[in-house]
Amino acid sequence: MNGRASLAELADKQAITELIYTYCRAVDRLDIALGHSVWHDDGVADYGAGQYQGPGRGVIDHICAQHAGLISHSHQVSNILIGLTGDAAGSEAYMTGTMRLEREGRLMQITIHARYIDRWERRSGRWGLIDRKVCLDHSEMREVTRGPALGTPPGRDSDDPSYAVLGLPT
Repeated sequence: MNGRASLAELADKQAITELIYTYCRAVDRLDIALGHSVWHDDGVADYGAGQYQGPGRGVIDHICAQHAGLISHSHQVSNILIGLTGDAAGSEAYMTGTMRLEREGRLMQITIHARYIDRWERRSGRWGLIDRKVCLDHSEMREVTRGPALGTPPGRDSDDPSYAVLGLPT
């Protein structure tokens, strides 16, 4: 592999990694348009028969509607592996999602550990998600005690201070 091919491969892997991060940002900020931008129009999502199976962009609508009723939520990804073959790619990313809600006057936290198993295509110079399967490794729900408030209060939409810093429209 020559130096140019190596740099091109690194650039493609970085572009896909950024899209995985963008997906998490979109669902945490309830930013449907941003979430849709990760997918190609014909993409499909399989989050399990009891959760969601259907059009990729539809899963964004579904998740944002579910998350709107929560107090807070945060998704992180790690251990991202990407295999490239020309304009096609496959990836695996480990995901930890934490969500807070109130149930019967108690503060509850749901923690999910799963993996995103994704297929990507570059079309007209743009990488997009064409197939996602979510593999649930384990999850839990437990009562928690609220900790001290730290830092700037977050927003669950474009009022979040990160939009201004990242130069995104508010």
